[in-house]
Amino acid sequence: MAQTIYLLPGVGANDKIFQNLDLSGYDVVHIKWPKHKKGERIETYVKKLLPQIKKDTQPILIGMSFGGIVATELAKLINPQRTILISSIKNYHERPLKLLFLNSIKFHRLVSGKLVIKFRFWLQLLLGKLSKPDFALIEDMIREADIEFNEWAVDQVIHWKNEEVPDNVLHIHGTRDSIFPDYYVKDAVLIPGGTHFMIVNRAKEISKIIRKELQSARVVRMRARLKKAS
Repeated sequence: MAQTIYLLPGVGANDKIFQNLDLSGYDVVHIKWPKHKKGERIETYVKKLLPQIKKDTQPILIGMSFGGIVATELAKLINPQRTILISSIKNYHERPLKLLFLNSIKFHRLVSGKLVIKFRFWLQLLLGKLSKPDFALIEDMIREADIEFNEWAVDQVIHWKNEEVPDNVLHIHGTRDSIFPDYYVKDAVLIPGGTHFMIVNRAKEISKIIRKELQSARVVRMRARLKKAS
């Protein structure tokens, strides 16, 4: 059975956030965010994604930041072959306390994406050192962003209560991630110096980890099939 990789972007991001990953040789689907309802919880929202999952393939979920949280919830429904989280969290224990403080002052509503772009200091603070191409990509994605959806998504991250970690999870995280600091994160493959934006500027290293992991899983499955047939 063919394998399909489903990509889930983070808050304020879109398909372009994955553009530097090397996923050649795999069928790739970019998950689109359906319209959310006011007050809707992420556990209910993920059910709207199921029509985008092909029935005749083995799903592999790759989620970045908020997309990793969605991938974790989606994995509970479809039992994917692999769930890969990048710059994300697996459960609420890995959520930093500062997110609760920022929610208490409604920071994500007071400081819009456009305002963050205007005052570049905030981008450097949140995402780490950015090159001119990195910054141009962020500007491009923010111009296309749905601000209402982004506010809802941030609320979901802040109030996420998950404790269940799905089977077959690979967590890739940077040691300089200022959104989800690595000292809260457990059982992850760490990228030294990697920031929350490392999926773009450290894509070569991340691609190598992903491809090695998927290839190893493929070998294990082949051996299992041969053993069963003998």
